[in-house]
Amino acid sequence: MNIFQEMILSVYNIWSYKQFLQNKKGKVFGYGVTFMALYFLITLLIPSMVSIFSPTGGIRRFVENIPDFELSDGVLWVDGVYEYDERDIYVLVDTDPDYVFYDFDEMEPYFRDYTSVILLDSEKIFVKSDGQVQGMYFSDLGKGFEISKKNFREFAPVIYVCYVMFMIFAYIWMTAMYFFGVLFVALIGLAAAAVMKSRLTFGQLYLLGIYSRTLPLIIKAVLSFLPIHVPYFVVNFVISASILIMVINHINRQSQQPMGYNNQGPYTEWR
Repeated sequence: MNIFQEMILSVYNIWSYKQFLQNKKGKVFGYGVTFMALYFLITLLIPSMVSIFSPTGGIRRFVENIPDFELSDGVLWVDGVYEYDERDIYVLVDTDPDYVFYDFDEMEPYFRDYTSVILLDSEKIFVKSDGQVQGMYFSDLGKGFEISKKNFREFAPVIYVCYVMFMIFAYIWMTAMYFFGVLFVALIGLAAAAVMKSRLTFGQLYLLGIYSRTLPLIIKAVLSFLPIHVPYFVVNFVISASILIMVINHINRQSQQPMGYNNQGPYTEWR
């Protein structure tokens, strides 16, 4: 069967997993790469392209709508004070020299109450994303560094190039994390296999783990389009581990049946 048929079967048909053990390593790797390409396309690439290249928005519209600003000799000036507070996102830009974020502790309430935060004053920037907070002084960019809205327009074509490079890196990173995550699922499967006295090897469990990641990532893709944030990280792996345990149990029960058992054992080795 082809990769797309396997994607469908891996979602709802536990009995098909035993057939997946007959696949060669190259095909299994191709399955993971192809599935992550589809996942990346739906969850990141298409939404970002719609946003960036939209005729009513995009980078050029963004550049046109940003206020006048200038960053020179480590000091930022922005024409006006800007504040955005929506759901779990907070943005504050105030470059008045008399208004400075002195340290992290002073800004901690903002970081605690919001998922994504951007704070800028005349000296520095604080950013919170994915649970991590990072800060930088503009003076760290060098005394000769200068940028303003006028010359920022000239960077628009460069932004598109950076966008393509970022998307390539993002896909490689997401795919690497996919295969790395399967490792944890396989380790859980190995512990379950020991308890169930299964003859499945770690290599076979890793193969099955790749397929068991299909359903939870499809659910994750659907949740990404919801207007609210749904905690899913732990549940994501619980679903994969549960599928793998059910597969181990199913293969064990089949191996106990007299029919189909041969001298090579009830399983086909992962070649």
